[in-house]
Amino acid sequence: MARNQKLTSLIQGRTIASLQPQSVQLLITFTDGSKMTVRVAEVPQNLPTGGTVKAVRQSGTTLELDMVDGSTLVLQTAEATSCVLLRNKHGELEYAD
Repeated sequence: MARNQKLTSLIQGRTIASLQPQSVQLLITFTDGSKMTVRVAEVPQNLPTGGTVKAVRQSGTTLELDMVDGSTLVLQTAEATSCVLLRNKHGELEYAD
């Protein structure tokens, strides 16, 4: 699976503070106050807590967040594109795909 270089460069090193399922999307809040919204096909069960992002990989509708501890958060996005928004702690857009 190919690395999403742009998203990796933006969130690498950020630590997940919370994962909040919201019907057809997942809100990921990082400890720096930034937030990433992912439109998902379905919200995964057994969401992990915490973790620091090492890399992001993406292929089609599969988005994987690899963590420093070796774990991976696997998300099935609603579509291959236009499913990820990242905003900094001030609400300013950092990434959209």
